[in-house]
Amino acid sequence: MFKRLQKQVERFAGWRHAKRGAFYRKSLILILLTASIPGFVTGAFIYWFSVAGIERDLNAMHQRQIDERVDNIDDQLGYLEMDLSHWAFSPRFGYPLQELDFVYHFQETWDISKSLVILQGSHPLIQDVELYIRPLQEGDAPVLFNTGFHMLRSEAQARPYEEQLADSRKMYWSKSGQQRTADGLDRREPIRLVHHIPGESTRPFGVLTITVNQEKMVNLLKTMTPYNEGATFLMEGTDHVIVSDNRASSQALYSELREEVTRRVETAGKDTFLWEREGKTYSVSYGSFLRVDKGWTYVSAAPVTAITGPVVMLSNTILIVSSAGLIVALLLSWLASLRMYSPIARLMRRLGGAEAPLREVDEFQYIEGRWQSAEHRSLHLQEKLDDQLPHLRSGFLQQLLQGHLYAYSEQDLRTRLQRYGWETEGHQFQLLHVRLTGYSRMTERFPRGDESLVTFAAANIVEELTEAAFARCDVMNFHDLSLCVMIVSERGSQTSEALEALGSRVTETINRILQLQVTLTISRPIEQLRLISATFMEVERASGSRPFVNQNQTIRLGDLDESTEAQAARYPFALELELVQTMRSGQGSAVRALVDRFYEELVAYRMSEVQIQQSLLQLLGSLQHMMLQAGIVPYQLFAGANLFEELSQMRDPEKMVDWLKERVALPFIAEREARASRQLREVVEQTVAHLQEHYMTPVSLESCADRVGVNSYTLSKLFKSVTGVNFIDYLTELRIAKAKELLRESEMQINLVAEAVGYQQRYFNRIFKKHAGVTPSEYRGQATGS
Repeated sequence: MFKRLQKQVERFAGWRHAKRGAFYRKSLILILLTASIPGFVTGAFIYWFSVAGIERDLNAMHQRQIDERVDNIDDQLGYLEMDLSHWAFSPRFGYPLQELDFVYHFQETWDISKSLVILQGSHPLIQDVELYIRPLQEGDAPVLFNTGFHMLRSEAQARPYEEQLADSRKMYWSKSGQQRTADGLDRREPIRLVHHIPGESTRPFGVLTITVNQEKMVNLLKTMTPYNEGATFLMEGTDHVIVSDNRASSQALYSELREEVTRRVETAGKDTFLWEREGKTYSVSYGSFLRVDKGWTYVSAAPVTAITGPVVMLSNTILIVSSAGLIVALLLSWLASLRMYSPIARLMRRLGGAEAPLREVDEFQYIEGRWQSAEHRSLHLQEKLDDQLPHLRSGFLQQLLQGHLYAYSEQDLRTRLQRYGWETEGHQFQLLHVRLTGYSRMTERFPRGDESLVTFAAANIVEELTEAAFARCDVMNFHDLSLCVMIVSERGSQTSEALEALGSRVTETINRILQLQVTLTISRPIEQLRLISATFMEVERASGSRPFVNQNQTIRLGDLDESTEAQAARYPFALELELVQTMRSGQGSAVRALVDRFYEELVAYRMSEVQIQQSLLQLLGSLQHMMLQAGIVPYQLFAGANLFEELSQMRDPEKMVDWLKERVALPFIAEREARASRQLREVVEQTVAHLQEHYMTPVSLESCADRVGVNSYTLSKLFKSVTGVNFIDYLTELRIAKAKELLRESEMQINLVAEAVGYQQRYFNRIFKKHAGVTPSEYRGQATGS
């Protein structure tokens, strides 16, 4: 028997051939010594000394919870009463509502429906909202709104609302309660809150009714007794049950409990007592809260065992488990030691691999040794990563200089640069551009094709000298006899003297070792990484505009002469790039603003009229290049017009800018939008064709929207934007036009003409006169000359 149990344990732990070390043996001895007695003593103490106190505390807590939840129910019902009163006194539900023609004034009808929808969604207990309006003229049909619009043609339909309107109370709860049918099932009647409208009138003409969601009301009622047993219900006064949770298996429980509460209410309006029934003890709480027309009484009954049962069960469980633990302590301790040791065993196998540890070795000593070995390998890999980090940072900075990271925000750029080991907060950036000259004269020293090798040597010299002068810097080698150094310094610090000294050392060293001349270009301090690309282009332009002599030169962007010739070489490349990107995304308003900024930038350069025109011609070429990339041929878009010739003939710069926006940018954006909305226009065309064929039927915006597969709001906007009129006006004009045609060319009676175009005669006469200025009969007489 013992061998079989041992085999099961070994199979459970997966250690049939595993070796156990010293730590396992020590842990097993410690568990055997400490297991058993404490659990048994703790369970007995809880059972004999703590259950009574916990029962008292639970009963008190149960009563506090009931009081809080009763207050919550009172607040929820009070909110319904207050909210309904506010709506009933609203001017929207005043006397003009009784005289309103709801069919003709369909917008007002729609606003009333929306108001009822808002009221219905204002509280989770509201299931339905109804508005009943008695007509001012006798013989007219009453009107009922229940988020929709209905005409009550029969007296039977209007009778329940007339009974509510005949009640002398302005606001009251309509409560039919609940009844039990012959098959034993509850038939719950709805609970309604009724208010006459107008709220301030003594002669109301309508009622505003809220129907309470019965299921949610029951769920709210169940919060007073959150147990599967017991009973909870509300009574009107002390005799009529309004709503109950129906959790009790016997209806007799509710009847006996109601009688007991009715007897006690006469002596105490609010109380909690213990009630015995069929061998069970119930904790019963009752009280009342006042509603607008009459007081309501709540009753909550929960079995005492349901409140204190979990504590008793927990104590008995602890006692039983502790006793069983005392008997089988050795077996459980052995199994627990196997289970506790399993993570260590898995870790030993994971660290040991094919090499199994010796039996006598302490497990934690072995793990420590393997951990130290893994740590050494991790440090070695970290060193390799640190060696590659400068190369990753240099690649990132080269992308930044070339403008390939234009889409990134300033924060994203700073975050990425921080990942590569540079602190960016509170720092400024500066570029030092180095160009080697005189290489063509050194053909004997450097053969042709070795430009990359010469640039590499110069980059090493510059990197060594720069790192000695600045803590954070990076050298980017372009392999074309030019390189760029990016220097990071504290924001606001003066680096001009340090850069002057660095430039002198770089020039002197390259002159001595490589025997080449150096052109240094120093940028202004930059505080935003997004400006690096534009600054680099400015530095390159400044370097390219140097006097063409083979001698050492130093160019400082802050000291450049702002002469006309210097300004002529300036061009807002960054704004051009941003304008091209914005046009490609189709943002019309942003394109207008960017074109204006482009022109303002040219004016700020103090360019002449001819220079501004040349810059705009350059911009036009860039835009046409973007159009070709986007798949739109400029020749087709502009109907074969020569845009360069048109722009060249203009002399007013402001007129050039307006022409560029209206003649070039906006037609391109419109063409993109037209391609995107062509399918939407087809939807409107299908709708118009459907109206042309079915105008005589009860066609609506919603039915047309369902037919073409879009929602009504989208179809309404598309219809207005394509046809120029809204859906209702278009349908009305179409029907009136067809009616005029029938009146002119046929002898059909007026009522038949109205039906032929989809109208009832009384509405047809009014709508026809509104649009044609005369009645249908007068129009026929004028058309026929009779």
